[in-house]
Amino acid sequence: MLGKRTGVRTAVGLAALALVAAACGSGGGGGSSNATQGRIKGDPNTINSVANPKKGGTLTYSLEKTIDNWNILTSAGNTFETAEVIDAIYPSTFIAQPDLSVKMNSDLLESAKVTNKNPQTVVYQINPKAVWSDGVPINADDFKYVWEASANCKDCDVASSVGYTSIKSITGSGTNNQTVTVVFSKPFSDWQYMFGPLLPAHAATPKPVDEKTLADSWNHGFADSPPRISGGPYMISSFQKDQSVTLVPNPKWYGAKGPYLDKLVFRMITDATQEPPALQNDEIDAMYPQPEIDLIRTLNNMKNVVYQEDLGLVYEHFDFNLENKALTLPVRQALFTAVDRDQILNATVKQVDPDVKPLNNRMFVPGQPGYQDNVTKYGLGSGDVAKAKDILTKAGYKIQGDQLIQPDGKPFPTLTMQYTVGNQIRQTECQMFAAAAKQLGIKVNVQSTDSLGKTLTNADAQHHFDVVVFAWVATPFPASGNAPLYESAQAQGGDWGGNYGHWTNAQADKLLEDALVNLDPSQVRKDLNEVDQLVSQDAYTLPLYQKPTILAYNVKWGNIRDNATSVGPPYNVQEWGLKPSAQ
Repeated sequence: MLGKRTGVRTAVGLAALALVAAACGSGGGGGSSNATQGRIKGDPNTINSVANPKKGGTLTYSLEKTIDNWNILTSAGNTFETAEVIDAIYPSTFIAQPDLSVKMNSDLLESAKVTNKNPQTVVYQINPKAVWSDGVPINADDFKYVWEASANCKDCDVASSVGYTSIKSITGSGTNNQTVTVVFSKPFSDWQYMFGPLLPAHAATPKPVDEKTLADSWNHGFADSPPRISGGPYMISSFQKDQSVTLVPNPKWYGAKGPYLDKLVFRMITDATQEPPALQNDEIDAMYPQPEIDLIRTLNNMKNVVYQEDLGLVYEHFDFNLENKALTLPVRQALFTAVDRDQILNATVKQVDPDVKPLNNRMFVPGQPGYQDNVTKYGLGSGDVAKAKDILTKAGYKIQGDQLIQPDGKPFPTLTMQYTVGNQIRQTECQMFAAAAKQLGIKVNVQSTDSLGKTLTNADAQHHFDVVVFAWVATPFPASGNAPLYESAQAQGGDWGGNYGHWTNAQADKLLEDALVNLDPSQVRKDLNEVDQLVSQDAYTLPLYQKPTILAYNVKWGNIRDNATSVGPPYNVQEWGLKPSAQ
């Protein structure tokens, strides 16, 4: 999915409404939480629960992408798979739950409260037992480090500065400075999204003494190599590049439960076709693959393997790279008009779940207050090739034979479209996009990428895109989540954040800013829908569908369950363990 992990949350009032209505769905299939084979269903927060797991054992969990950058708070390192590993190592103040609600991390914090509204003040009381694996207390310094890098460092690569730029001060008090007081310079109702995760400030290398050393520690010290220090239930014992990350229990773990495993191994299997046989052959114990019809058939026939299939805050989409000046507005509108989303869904995801429908909003998913159709009224995804050609003709383009000719008389250049290697559904989606483009005289070279993070940031010539398909993996806060995806670099303090296609719209910047500070949930929804309509008008991205998630695992493991948010299944990794009946 990239998944990209976005720093995502919204106004408290809106979030409370959104969380209940958007709880993970399950559609189709049978099974129960006591099954030993096939699909299981149940309460998303308690399915596969075990009160007292056995101590010991090695659980191997597959990752579909390699890890090239270890700081998930950077745009270069902000991938879903990296976040899954980091879930076990760095603590966050609040954690999204499988039912899309949000809970305070009660292992890390004793409390987190808004103590004043003018100026807005939030006080975090850290658990006095909470220490990093080297024994240093987790305290205000760690909050300050994340804030300074995210808001006050022009050379720091930051995935999202949202909220952090609204902070006026952070101070520590009490024993070990574990009472953290955050004062905001302007209202920020989405404060619960922040400080996830925290990084160990005392371990920053080089030690930050000015902006340059701060940037070096952020961009390289925490990014170039695996974390040496943990504030979570596990710590890294070994890393084999492009192969695996092995974790062992953190001896300084301060949480109420676990960890129960002797080892937790994240094995990188970038060819998704190799995951099912690895699970069947006990080479891995759990996988979080892209949903495909052949995979469902295979899983249904696996003994001692169960799986969950859910809908949450994950959606598939096409994006343009607006740095390619040939991708003018008429070309983008024509391409997205020629693409037939119904046809794409029928050939891909509907074979897994026939109830999946085209998604017509980028800010909300069906069931959330605020969801409305901001796509089809602009003709996007309709498959109307005649209309697409008319858009081009009116803009001065000509189709001569099988070649689109630009208004200046030059042939339209070939586009590069990328998808994650081994993902058959995305390969099909790209091929169908290319077939639609061909009808307009535009050639699209479809290529796979082994590093979606490098591709999205155009890190080198081998990882470049003009068009790309991937999925956003959000948290339950649509305002804070979407701001870094659609705000201009200027609005984000000079950094593009998750706006990988470099879309710029001054009106959208203003609306997104209002959504972040407005305490009226109905106005937040109005702001976000206006932004969504602007994205449609500019034909920058095309949402395809709310993406089913599949978690499959060996039945001997307890407390592992799906979490269809940006956190993913390892949200409760400290509770994973062997069931008492497991041999």
